Amino acid sequence: MRRKPEEICDTHAVDAAQLGAFLLDLYRLAHEAPLAEFQRRVLERLGEAVPFSGAWWGMTRMDRELHSSYAFNMPADYADHWYSIRDHDLLADLVLNEPGVTVHLSGRQLQADAEFARFCQLFGTRQSLCTLLKNPMLNLATFLSLYRNTDVPRFTEAERRFKQLVMPHLWAAWTSNWIAQLVSEEAQRICGRVALAVADQKGVLHAAEPRFSEMMQLDWPQWAGPELPAALLEAMHSGTPVRGRQTIMQLHPASGLYLVEARERSPLDRLTPRELAIAQRFGSGKSYKEIAAALPVSPATVRAHLRAIYSKLEISDKTELASLLSQHSEPGRRPAYN
Repeated sequence: MRRKPEEICDTHAVDAAQLGAFLLDLYRLAHEAPLAEFQRRVLERLGEAVPFSGAWWGMTRMDRELHSSYAFNMPADYADHWYSIRDHDLLADLVLNEPGVTVHLSGRQLQADAEFARFCQLFGTRQSLCTLLKNPMLNLATFLSLYRNTDVPRFTEAERRFKQLVMPHLWAAWTSNWIAQLVSEEAQRICGRVALAVADQKGVLHAAEPRFSEMMQLDWPQWAGPELPAALLEAMHSGTPVRGRQTIMQLHPASGLYLVEARERSPLDRLTPRELAIAQRFGSGKSYKEIAAALPVSPATVRAHLRAIYSKLEISDKTELASLLSQHSEPGRRPAYN
């Protein structure tokens, strides 16, 4: 499949201006796009340069075990169907043998294996451009397949080369997007009690802030990574926080990956959401009547909640409450208990 330079005529040359414009937009999106939107917005932009019907972008091991999967303009269960025929995937055979080379399959080539042909027919795939890049350090690879559901126009040699040239940049920008998420303005406002990491669907970490390991070892002293502990893997599917003795862990899904938030427990975690809402209002100077009208509850209920709040937090007056809220309340902080 690898093409020699002399076999490619000038009419197949990649448009340098188009390539440059795409890369500028790509790295801008790496810094600006939220993690949950990055892959969609990149693929929408890539479609302006190389039109396609659908795409599949993710990470895999060399044994074809998926670690992340993002299907664009494809059914949500696309990866489940692929798992049933993964050993028959002709595209996977080719790109695993030639990492870094963009492979174009169409027509009879897609029909060479009966199982793979049925799979392509199920999703209307008539052409595909696929590229895979290896990360030897993690024994993982990222892949991107672009599909067309018609025989014409064919993916051109210039389009194949364009995709091959931009693929390393796609991976670099994707990684940069994770890091940008970790050091976003919101994350910087959060005090040192919070550390963030990015994990894949198998619970393997791909990026983490320096303090994340320290936070993990507060409740899992023997933890060394890169896999998350079993309790966090279970929480990945349930969406519920994992509350240890010293930390609270929360996993937030985003485009086939997970943002892992590790937060040290604070005295405020002893409060219920209603108590926390009352404490925040009272600590900011609201009166009983103002809090009662806002919730709404009676002023007597507000007073009863405040007595319980003072007892749980082991404080005795409003000044101590305001000080505690100032030390431990971050913008957007999620209550620990429902």
